Amino acid sequence: MMIIKNKALLITSVGLLLIGLIAYILLNDTSVPEQSMLTPTPTKVVDTYETNDITDTSSNRYIEYSPEVFTQMNDKKRIYFFHASWCPTCKVANIDFEENEDQIPEDVIVFKTDYDTETELKNRYGITYQHTFVYVDENGNELAKWNGGGVNQLRAELQ
Repeated sequence: MMIIKNKALLITSVGLLLIGLIAYILLNDTSVPEQSMLTPTPTKVVDTYETNDITDTSSNRYIEYSPEVFTQMNDKKRIYFFHASWCPTCKVANIDFEENEDQIPEDVIVFKTDYDTETELKNRYGITYQHTFVYVDENGNELAKWNGGGVNQLRAELQ
């Protein structure tokens, strides 16, 4: 009889412990909020130039792409640089262009174009690889395309 009472007491204790554990879990909601670091949220940080902000293009030879500024600069040699923030090669080229912007010919504008978001441009020029450069004429027609390089490669391609 004593064994039955001990078993009943043990089963009751384990049952109460499980109920308490379940109640604790339910009351202490540890679920991840809907918007968390695990859920990617699209962000786009772009340094854009307003059309009327560009008066001296000699100091703006390497700029973020925007359709308005691109159209305004149709009297220059325009180069798309399809750049991805996650691309190590693009990061090196970006630093080269920023540090040596004065080595870019004065009649050239390099547009840092977001590889991940500018899908229409990627499709138009058949871009399948980040760190691709496309030289276009005043109507946006492709004149040359190449992969890789920095300021020196740019100058060589434009010769």
